[in-house]
Amino acid sequence: MKSVVLFLALFSSVSAFAQVEQELDSFGGNEALYLKAQALNPEVQNEVVQNRFINRTNRVEASLEGSSVFGGDAYNRTNNIGFNAHYHINPHWSIGAKYNYGINKLTPEGTAMVREAAQEAERNPENPSILFPQVIYPKSELLGLINWYPIVGKLSFGSWGVAHFDTYFTAGYGTMELGSNSPMASSNAGVATLGAGLGFWLGSNLTTRVEYRAEQYSAQYYDRTEDMLTGVASLQVGWIL
Repeated sequence: MKSVVLFLALFSSVSAFAQVEQELDSFGGNEALYLKAQALNPEVQNEVVQNRFINRTNRVEASLEGSSVFGGDAYNRTNNIGFNAHYHINPHWSIGAKYNYGINKLTPEGTAMVREAAQEAERNPENPSILFPQVIYPKSELLGLINWYPIVGKLSFGSWGVAHFDTYFTAGYGTMELGSNSPMASSNAGVATLGAGLGFWLGSNLTTRVEYRAEQYSAQYYDRTEDMLTGVASLQVGWIL
């Protein structure tokens, strides 16, 4: 009789432990359920496997982008609007393309230099002592990209819910159209980029990315070739098809 009671108690404990383990979700779980499972069998180390919130195998992600450029020509500042398309091979790798259109304006220093040059040209049109500064700026760029997503996590926004995210690294190469205020109105240059970011998955389709990239390209001035190294900080909002 004692053997039967002991068997029933052991069977009940194992069944309860298995049920609690099934109730644990795969992305953090309920802490109370986790503690119950641990208490039922303290000798077993329980681990939670963090599955990704959105299945990103063989799916296409399209997004709009706004970005700011840091560095480049000292007399110019650039902001971009753009479009991104990514094909997700699996949750860890994707390939894609990025197009940005540059919105440029002179810095306060550049504006002052142009004003002084214009005033000097009025005073001494034959032989001005102050020349207009040459400004070279990015008009547009088209890049091919490869992205790697090594780490997944989640953030709680209280009553608003939980946002799942991936950290990722990106690398790419493409072409940039450069504009100028000189007679050489525009030219093309090869551009390489390397960066990192966070991709937030806010639902089954809505995506948001916060990204920072370094870009390298060459700009041809009158008397020299300047190697430009700029930083690009961007916010992207998109949709997974």
